[in-house]
Parts: sequence; C-alpha cells; structure tokens
Amino acid sequence: MSKKLSYAALVGIVPAILEFLLVYSFEPTASGWLLLQVSLYWFTCGVANYLVDLRLPQILGSILFTVFLTSPWYIAESVMQGKPEHFVPLVVASIAMGLVIGLLCKWLKRKEAGHVA
Repeated sequence: MSKKLSYAALVGIVPAILEFLLVYSFEPTASGWLLLQVSLYWFTCGVANYLVDLRLPQILGSILFTVFLTSPWYIAESVMQGKPEHFVPLVVASIAMGLVIGLLCKWLKRKEAGHVA
C-alpha cells in the first residue's frame, strides 16, 4: 500500500474509533449495525478528507468538507426525527471531528512530503 493510502487510512481510523467510543459510551445498548454505520461513515470521511485537495488551508478545508458530507445526517437525525434541538449539537460535533481530521491531515501530509520526522 502506498504511503498516501496508508496515511489516508490512518486519518479514517482515528475518527472512526472516536465516534464508535462516543456512541457506545452514551448508548451502550446501540445495535452493532449502528456502531458499524457510524464507524464506516467516519472512516470514509477521514479518508476522503486526506485524498481531496480543496485548495483551502487544510484545517479549514477539512472542517468545511466534513460539515458538507455530514449535512444529510443532520437532516435525517434532527429535522426528520422531529428533534430539531439535536441540529446544533450535530453541527458542533462535526466541526470538532473536522478539526481532528484536519489536524491529522495537515501533520501526515507534511510527513508524507518529508517535512516532519
């Protein structure tokens, strides 16, 4: 596997694990399917963030891209469920996860380019 794909996978694994732990800690009775779904989503989001170049500063681009990718989820989990009070926390959580992804992307892309030991 190329270094780029290895780093992209790492950027995906970190948010997937974080979200799995978050969901499981707040909802220990969550189904395995739900845990799989959130883990796969955040893994894919991290990988996509690493591989896509938006021509923006890395952290800002990762936050915007993450919020964009997550926006259908906001609608499904808040508005369509009749829980509009969940909308803002979902956006804030996505911004936080986008920040984590952006920091990882920035560090690993510098490392990939040979600028970090």
